[in-house]
Amino acid sequence: MAKNQYKYGREKEQKVARSLRSKGAKVDVSKGSKGAADLVAKFPTGTTWNVQVKATRSGTAASPSAKDSGRLKQVATKSRATAVVAKVSPKRVEYKSARSGRTLTPPKSKKR
Repeated sequence: MAKNQYKYGREKEQKVARSLRSKGAKVDVSKGSKGAADLVAKFPTGTTWNVQVKATRSGTAASPSAKDSGRLKQVATKSRATAVVAKVSPKRVEYKSARSGRTLTPPKSKKR
């Protein structure tokens, strides 16, 4: 079961990476599941997101634990990135600020 859960999570990380790439971001996927962020997305605007992906097979994806959320925010602060939680459900991907809980939209245009 654990391997299947790990594989499911990795598939959802790839789904989020594809989604962000389609919005113009350059995305690096972490090699394992030990880091604070699963993905680092750099947008043409200069904005960087450190993304923790949470997925569910049904309903609403869980939030990261307080410890994981704290690590994500700390790493994002050090790298001058936005800490983001990507909640993946069967029908959609929703991006939320790990700090405020607000819904985020990937940036669209370049800085002028």
